Amino acid sequence: MKRFFIIIAIIILFVLSVRLLSGEDDWVCDNGQWVKHGNPSVPAPTSECK
Repeated sequence: MKRFFIIIAIIILFVLSVRLLSGEDDWVCDNGQWVKHGNPSVPAPTSECK
């Protein structure tokens, strides 16, 4: 039973870390245009958006 709780805790920590460390402030390609998502610290990409 102890092993079960350890596995669940590891899964929860993994999901939370992915959520917290993912790029919320980024540029997203939408219909050929770069659109702000959040508050990115870098300017819009100069590459073509497809």
